[in-house]
Amino acid sequence: MLKNWELMHVLLVVARSGTLRQAATVLPYTQPTLGKKITQLERDFDAKLFYRTKAGMTLTPAGERLVLMAEEMERMVNRASVHIEKRDALSGKLRLAMSDGMAGYWLAPRLRRYHRDHPYVTLDVQILDSGGVADLSRREADITVMYAYPSDPDVVVLQKSNLILAPTCTRGFVEDWGVPNSIEDVLRFPVCAHTMHYRKEGNMRLWAEMLERHPMVIYRTGSSMVLGNVVRMGIGLSLQPLGVVEREGDDAVTLDLGYRSELPFYLVCHKDVKDVPEVREMLRYLTNALFRDDGLGSPAKGADLVSG
Repeated sequence: MLKNWELMHVLLVVARSGTLRQAATVLPYTQPTLGKKITQLERDFDAKLFYRTKAGMTLTPAGERLVLMAEEMERMVNRASVHIEKRDALSGKLRLAMSDGMAGYWLAPRLRRYHRDHPYVTLDVQILDSGGVADLSRREADITVMYAYPSDPDVVVLQKSNLILAPTCTRGFVEDWGVPNSIEDVLRFPVCAHTMHYRKEGNMRLWAEMLERHPMVIYRTGSSMVLGNVVRMGIGLSLQPLGVVEREGDDAVTLDLGYRSELPFYLVCHKDVKDVPEVREMLRYLTNALFRDDGLGSPAKGADLVSG
């Protein structure tokens, strides 16, 4: 009858080592002590477990069967240790609120490492409508990425950056329509627009005023993901983040119209939750993934610059 997992561990180490001398270098016991423990285990099971020879220790048939059981016990102990360790790590539900573009284009491709490190955290991602905000005071979200500076005095802005947008289309679109040579010339080409492209703020004003006069705004949406897909299909040209253009590869064309637009965005949370471990870790991760990653605002490394 087995009384002690420690004895089964000794059995495994001696069987794997082949000699008591070698096993003593792995376990915190002397050779005589290990010999006594093997004798105790044989007494408990009323069976001879090893053939003892000058060359070392060789398992008997009974010993081989017991080693198989000991290995299964070892796997169970290891699984239990990992489970307990992970349950002591971050866990629970973390609520994020952001646009579909931020959630789909930027965050999702960068989450693999986060979920590998924190498998017990559930990310509950709320997709905000175009220009929408989550009410953090009412705990509609723990963390949000927003395109307007918050007015709530109980929230804190932890990071600020700019989304750099450029006139973009595909090679297929260029083959069908050619390329414009200025923003005014864009009026001759079919355009796809995001509702936020009509915001007359900063250097977005020039594009917004052009859209108001444009006779061929053939697609308008409040979804960044939908707009990106429509442009990718060659339906029209549009403003697209430079990082998205880079990701599209050889088919993406950045138009040289002498125009770029910057759209500021902010990483925000309520002051009462910013020090909660799960929130703090996600804030750190978002800071590295969205605000220190050159994919959001850098020039498109792989995109062609085309002028008319």
